[in-house]
Amino acid sequence: MRATIQLDPLRGFRDVLPPESTRLLALMRLFSDVVESRGYQPVIPPTLERFELFALKSGEEIRNSMFTFRDKSGREVALRPEVTASIARIYLRHLRARPKPLRLYYIANCFRYENPQRARYREFWQAGVELLGAYSVASDFEVIALLADYVARAGLAKQARVKIGSTRVYRALFRAYGISEEVQDHILHLMDKKMYERALEVVRSSARNADELVRTLTSLWDNPGNVSQAMEVLEGVPQARAAVEELLALDKLIREYGLPLSYYYDLAFARGLAYYTGVIFEVEVEGFGFSIAGGGRYDGLVELYGGESLPGTGFAVGLDRLLYVMNSLGVEPSYVKPRRRVAIVALSEDLVGYAAKVQRLLTERVGGVSAALFYGEKLSKLIPRLLDEGYEYLVVVGPREAAEGKVTVKDLRRKVQETLELDELPGHVEG
Repeated sequence: MRATIQLDPLRGFRDVLPPESTRLLALMRLFSDVVESRGYQPVIPPTLERFELFALKSGEEIRNSMFTFRDKSGREVALRPEVTASIARIYLRHLRARPKPLRLYYIANCFRYENPQRARYREFWQAGVELLGAYSVASDFEVIALLADYVARAGLAKQARVKIGSTRVYRALFRAYGISEEVQDHILHLMDKKMYERALEVVRSSARNADELVRTLTSLWDNPGNVSQAMEVLEGVPQARAAVEELLALDKLIREYGLPLSYYYDLAFARGLAYYTGVIFEVEVEGFGFSIAGGGRYDGLVELYGGESLPGTGFAVGLDRLLYVMNSLGVEPSYVKPRRRVAIVALSEDLVGYAAKVQRLLTERVGGVSAALFYGEKLSKLIPRLLDEGYEYLVVVGPREAAEGKVTVKDLRRKVQETLELDELPGHVEG
C-alpha cells in the first residue's frame, strides 16, 4: 500500500526552483566576490546551536520567534535565528589568538517562527560580514561602504538608500537617567516597532527626571534627520553628544568616498537586536515595507559570552528580500552570466561512455558552458523541448561518430548541421 504524504512544504518554508534558484545562488556568489575582494574570509557556522547563545542578547522579537526544542540528550537547542551570535562563539572557541582586526563573512540559512508575509519566510538566507577588533568610526564606515557597494553591484544603485542612526545616543541617554539595561532593550524594541508612545510610557515609569527625558526624546524624534540640531538637544549629556559626533565624523568619510547609494540619518531609528551599542544602519527601497539589509556596532557581545572586551561591527543582507525587490522592479542581475547550453545525445546506451567523454571535453575547455547528457530519447521529440529550454547546440553521438572519433553538431537556431572531429568541437561551440 502506498503512503500518502503532503507535498507542500511546511508553512513559511519553500522550494526554490529555477530560475529563482539560479538568481539566489548568483547573489551569493556575487557577495563572496565583493567581500573577499576587501579582505574578508568565510566561516561556516552550524545550523543548530544551544538556545542560551541566542537567548542572552538577541532581543525580544527573536527570542519569541526561535525554533527551539530539546535534543535526545535533553539539551535545549535552537535553529539559528541569526548568525552574529554564532560568530562571537566561534571567535571565543577558535580565533582569540588571531591578529586583529578579523574580517569574517558567512552565507547561511536562518530560521524564525514568524507569521509568513511578503518576502518573509520562516527559513531565509542571509549573507553578512563581521569586523572584529576594530573600534573607530573608520570601521563603521568600512562595513557601510562594503554593504552599499554590494547592493549597487546587485543592480539597485538607483533604487536603494541607506538609513543611518545610533543606538549609542539612546544607551547614553537612558544610562544618564537611571534606566536599567534590560529596560533600555525594551524601549529600543518599541522604537524599532515605531511604537514611540509606548516607549515614552516605559520611560515615564522607569526614568529619573522622566519628564525631562521625554522632552529630549520628543525633540530628537520630531526632527530625526537633523544631526547638528541633536548636538544642541543633548547639551547636558556628554556621552550622547559624543555619539552624535561619531555620526558627523562618519558623514565626512562617506562624503569623501562617494557612496554608490543615497543615504540619510534618522535619530528615531532603532534595530530589534539587543546587542547593538553604536552606529546602526539599514538598506531600504521605496515602496517596500521592509529593509533588505541592516547592521551596526556591537561592542559588548563577546564580553557578554565570557570573553574579553572586543569591539565588533557588521551587517547582514536578507538575500530572499533582496531578490524579491529585484524581481518586483524588473532588475536583471547583470552578473548572472548566461551559460551556453549544449545538449549531447547518445543514440543508444552503449554510446553513453563516448558521449560523456564529449561532455567532459566541453566543460573543461569551454568557459561558461552547460553541457547536458541525454540518451534513450527520440530526436524528433527532444528537439522541440531543447528549443523551449534555450539550448543552442545539439551534439549527436551515433555508432559512426564514436567509431571515427567525431561528433555531429546541429545549430538549433540556424538549423544547420555538420560533422566535426572531436577536438574541433570546443572551438566550434565557443565561436
